[in-house]
Amino acid sequence: MIILLKRKTSLTLEDFSKYWLETHAPLAKKMPGLRRYVVNVVRRPPNREPEYDGVVELWFDDVESMKAAFTSPEGKATQRDTEAFASGVTSMYIDEYSIM
Repeated sequence: MIILLKRKTSLTLEDFSKYWLETHAPLAKKMPGLRRYVVNVVRRPPNREPEYDGVVELWFDDVESMKAAFTSPEGKATQRDTEAFASGVTSMYIDEYSIM
C-alpha cells in the first residue's frame, strides 16, 4: 500500500516531518501484521510546489493482513492521528513488479 499525504497548511514542512516521524510513525508501527513502514518526505523541486508532501509505504503479507491491521484498535488510532498533520490522503493498493 502506498499513501500520498498533503500536510496541513498550518504546518511547515519541517513541523509536518517532525510530527510524522516522532509522533505518528510510532503509532503506525504498532499495527498488527505490518512488515515494513517507510516514510518518504517530499522536497520541493526547483521552480514549483510538489503536489504532495509525503509518501508512505506500508508492507503487509497479503490483503487480509492489511485489512486486519486497519480495522484493529492500533490501525484506527493511526488513521485518526493522520488528521493531526495531514489535510489530504490518497491511498493506493498496489501490486509490485521488481524489474531490477
